[in-house]
Amino acid sequence: MPLHPQAVKFLEIYARLEQPPLETTPVEESRQLLASGTGIFPNCPELASVDDVFIPGSGGPLLLRIYHPKQTVNRGACLYFHGGGWVLNSVQTHDDFVRRLTDAAGCVCISVEYRLAPEHPYPAAAEDAYAALQWLAANGPQWDVDPSRLAVAGDSAGGNLAAAVCLMARDRDGPPIRQQILAYPITDCDFTRPSYHENADGYFLTASQMKWFWDHYCPELARRKEPYASPIYAASLQDLPPAFIFTAEFDPLRDEGEAYAAALKSAGVPVICKRFDGMIHAFLRRVTTFDAAREALQDVAQILQKAFR
Repeated sequence: MPLHPQAVKFLEIYARLEQPPLETTPVEESRQLLASGTGIFPNCPELASVDDVFIPGSGGPLLLRIYHPKQTVNRGACLYFHGGGWVLNSVQTHDDFVRRLTDAAGCVCISVEYRLAPEHPYPAAAEDAYAALQWLAANGPQWDVDPSRLAVAGDSAGGNLAAAVCLMARDRDGPPIRQQILAYPITDCDFTRPSYHENADGYFLTASQMKWFWDHYCPELARRKEPYASPIYAASLQDLPPAFIFTAEFDPLRDEGEAYAAALKSAGVPVICKRFDGMIHAFLRRVTTFDAAREALQDVAQILQKAFR
C-alpha cells in the first residue's frame, strides 16, 4: 500500500528541519540533539513508581530504569532495550514509550542503559543486556517480580539486543525467558536485501545510516556474522522463546526482520510476524503521531499479558 498519510506528514515535517546527514554529524552532537527533543508527551499514564538503579555490569555500573504500573495485572517483567543503531538514544529518549507500555501491559518494565558504540563496540551492548537479565532473575522478588516470568523487548538495535539475549540465555543455561518482542529488529549485516534498495532513502532511516551504525558498532567485518551481532546466523535457532516480530513496510530493515521470523518458525519456535503497511522505521515510540504505534503498543501489551499468565 502507499505510504500512510501520517507517515507522509511526519516525513514532511522532518524534512523541513533540514538536519545534516547523520553520517556527517559528530556522534555526540547527534546524541545531544536527540536528547533535547525528548520528554513525556501528552496523555502519558501515571505510574506507581519509576526508579533508577545501578547494577554491576560487564563493563562497570549499569543503569536500569524500573517502572511499576498503578494497576498490576501480574508479577511478570519485561526488559526493554532502546533503539538507535547501538550508537544513539538512551533510557530517557524512550521514557515516554516505556511508561505507556508499563501501563498497558500491567507489568513491571525495565529499560536498560547499555553502553553505546563507538566508545564501546560489539559485544559490549549485548553483554550489558545479558547482565541486566541475570540481575533481574536474581533480584526480581525485591521489585515484586516473579523471576520465572521474564520477557525481553526492543526496537531496531534494541530488537537486535533482545534477540541476542535470547540466544545468550539459551547458550549460557539461563535465565529463562518467556517471550521475545522484536520491533523492526536488526538481525542481519547484509545490505543487499530488497527492502534495503526499495527503502534506501526518503523514509527516515536510510541505508547509508545503517552502514554507518554497523561501522560504529562492529567495525571488525569478520565479527558481524557472529550470532550475538547478527542473530540470523546462529547455527541453530531451536529452543528459543516464542517471538512476536513486527516490521514496517517502508523500512530498510523490513526484510531481515521477516526473514528472522521465518527462520525462527522453521526451527520450531512459535512466531507471530506482523507487517505494518504504510509505516516507516521508528514509528513505535511515536504514539502521539501514529495510529499504528498505538495499535502496536496494544499488541505488545496483550502478548506480554498472555506470556505472563
